[in-house]
Amino acid sequence: MTNKYDTIIIGSGLGGLLSGVILSRKGHKVLIIEKNHQIGGSLQSFRRKNCDFSTGMHYVGSLDEGQTLNKLFKYFNLFDGIKYHRLDETGFDIFNIGGKEYKFPFGFDNFKKKMNEYFPDESEAIDAYVNEIQRTIKTQDIYLLKNQNQKIENINKYLTLNTWDFVKSITDNQRLQQVLTALNFVYAGEKSKSPLYIHALVNNHFMSSSYRIVGSTTQVADKLADQILKNGGKIVKNNAVKNLVIENDSITAVETCDGSTFIGKNIISNVHPATTMDLIAKDSIKKSFRARMKRKENTISAFAVHIVMKENTFKYRNHNYNFYKGEDVWYASNYDSNKWPEHYFMHCSVPKDGGEYTNTLGLLTHMLYEEVEQWAELPINKRGKDYKDFKTKKAKELIELATLQFPELKDNIIDFTASTPLTYKDYLGSPKGSMYGTMRDCNNPVGSYISPRTKVNNLYFTGQNINLHGILGVSLSAILTCGEFVGTNSILKEINDEK
Repeated sequence: MTNKYDTIIIGSGLGGLLSGVILSRKGHKVLIIEKNHQIGGSLQSFRRKNCDFSTGMHYVGSLDEGQTLNKLFKYFNLFDGIKYHRLDETGFDIFNIGGKEYKFPFGFDNFKKKMNEYFPDESEAIDAYVNEIQRTIKTQDIYLLKNQNQKIENINKYLTLNTWDFVKSITDNQRLQQVLTALNFVYAGEKSKSPLYIHALVNNHFMSSSYRIVGSTTQVADKLADQILKNGGKIVKNNAVKNLVIENDSITAVETCDGSTFIGKNIISNVHPATTMDLIAKDSIKKSFRARMKRKENTISAFAVHIVMKENTFKYRNHNYNFYKGEDVWYASNYDSNKWPEHYFMHCSVPKDGGEYTNTLGLLTHMLYEEVEQWAELPINKRGKDYKDFKTKKAKELIELATLQFPELKDNIIDFTASTPLTYKDYLGSPKGSMYGTMRDCNNPVGSYISPRTKVNNLYFTGQNINLHGILGVSLSAILTCGEFVGTNSILKEINDEK
């Protein structure tokens, strides 16, 4: 039967595509089922006014030769035909905190030097911070692409160590505390919950080196899909999974909305665990497991504005710009919809002609799902005038805030479009539109952990809710998930042997 497969993957986000590449290379007959018309999850892009906009993956880290993502990209052939632009090594991210700017350079030696320039009396604290970050990284074998033989006592220490508490323990300088933790927006950090290992992995990832993709991030999805198809796999789009048939604690069939039935030896879900539970009849899985997946806490959602500029009006910035209206960079911890907006992350697209100006840029900030929940049950693109007015109003407010630092935005915008938590819910399958997946909580590391294995014998998870979010975390989760079938250390050896 043509509808029989070794592995069926639900969702064509990055984790699903990477898993498809790994397993199809190993001889698995792979099927990926995607509900949207476009593959890629947060790699999806769209066009406005003849300009391409990427919905996620605004920049990637550790892409220099020999670094972690560099090795992973070689393994997945993501240097083949895709161009990457290296950001400013003296300041890939600039943080405006309460009116003063701070640059983050590449490399921890350069970072220490720059921090000592900003805080000349805090060299001891700065050294302590960098040393602990580097010690934390050394305990993360999967990030280092090393065989999986971690010592549990090291893992436990860094799973339960709170980032904010650690930083406060090494310095009383409140501004330095904020600067050292300023990158927390990219993992939606919360002061009371974010563990140090997440902070360390994310900071090391981007400080090693940072790049932008030249052109649309769809290129990454297409490159991975091409490999799956070449290896005999199949990708079905515009067809959502509606039911996972379970008998004797195993999935025996995958049913889709168009009436098709697919049979797979193993099923990998690349959609949110809570969403996956909605595909299983209530009496077909343990109530305790379903409840645990459904009550997983999610990180806060986002609001984005995608802007088309008049030609030759906005100079390309080879860095990201992070603005915090107040003194506290932990925006998710202090979010107040009545004071919105108080923050934005600005990124530019790389000019394809190598010119001085960019035609497109994006503004990204946090937003609660509850602010748009009233329109959640309405059809996509048919949510009415009130929803459109809400998006337009919020977009103009965010642009107005950015205009304070970038006055050239005023009167030079041709067009803009906005994405809300509902957009991310619709296209990423996250219950409340979280861009960063489930919350990692240092107070409850076991309870916030999601294993690739589930309580269903042949059902597995992959994606940003496993281990870590972002392209790095999702790549590692794909390795861990596929390792359940072909051996994690075997995959890691292939990655490290790749030339």
